[in-house]
Parts: sequence; C-alpha cells; structure tokens
Amino acid sequence: MKRLLAVAVVLFGLGGCAATGISNKYAQDQKRKLMLAQILLEDNKVAVAQDLLTSISNEPGVLGVTDEALFRLALINLEAGDQKIATARSGRNLDKLIKHYPTSSWKNHAVTLKGLLDTYDGIVDEKAELEKTARSLKSSNLSLTKELKDLRQDMEKLKNLELELEMKKKR
Repeated sequence: MKRLLAVAVVLFGLGGCAATGISNKYAQDQKRKLMLAQILLEDNKVAVAQDLLTSISNEPGVLGVTDEALFRLALINLEAGDQKIATARSGRNLDKLIKHYPTSSWKNHAVTLKGLLDTYDGIVDEKAELEKTARSLKSSNLSLTKELKDLRQDMEKLKNLELELEMKKKR
C-alpha cells in the first residue's frame, strides 16, 4: 500500500514534466491514469483498476494509452461472472480498440483475442443447443420406452388370448 501511494504521488507530482514525451496535459493525465491502473492491477486491486481503465476508455482517446486501457479492460472483463456476458463486454472493448486504433501495437493482440472470444461464444451456443437436443432426446426416449412396454403387454395379452382360443377349440 505504501508503494502504491508513493508511486501515485510521484506520478501526479511529475504532471508538468515534459520528459514523458507526451505534448499536452490531457495526454499526460491519461498516461498517469494508465500507469496507476497498472500498479493497481499488480497490487491485485482489480475493481479500482477497472474503474480507472473504464474512465480512460470513455474519455477522448490518446493513442498508446486508450488502446492499452481497452485491451486491459477486455482482459479484466473476461475474469468476471457469467462468461457469455463477460465475453460480450470484452468483445465490445476489443471492437472499439480495433476500430478506433488501427495502428495500435495492441491491435494484433485484440484481433486474436476477439477471434478466440467469438469461437468461444459459438461453442457456448452450440453446447446450449446440444443440451437442449439431449433433453428432447431423453424425453423422446422415455416416451418410446413407455410405448415399448405397452406394446409388450399388449403382445402378452394377445398371446394369452390365442392360447385360450386354442384350448377352447381342443375341447
């Protein structure tokens, strides 16, 4: 925690420093937010980092900052809750990165991850469809088993009736 606080103070203290190579104050602020989010992630403060990354991604973009924030946010979203919802949220972040930052160094990673998420979602959909089909087949199987049992009973009755008829004919 002391490390986090010390780094945050240094980052915000260097706000006016031109050594970062970023020309305007807004871009510097965004870069500092991203660095703070990275530190928070390293310290396993995922919720706070997620809020910070969301803030960065919802504000006007800065190449090299917003694109990285979107990618990291996509990764964070994959770890949470219902996988179908998580992959959809991650997919939106990746789509935004791919669309708005075509020259980003994160684009190739985003395209690859998006492809994997789409494949995963397709498999999840297929699994759900197969489970539905399996339930339907089980129901059909139970129905056919009952019909087979009824047919066997009817055949047994017919057999008994035939035996009775033969006995009556012999008398």
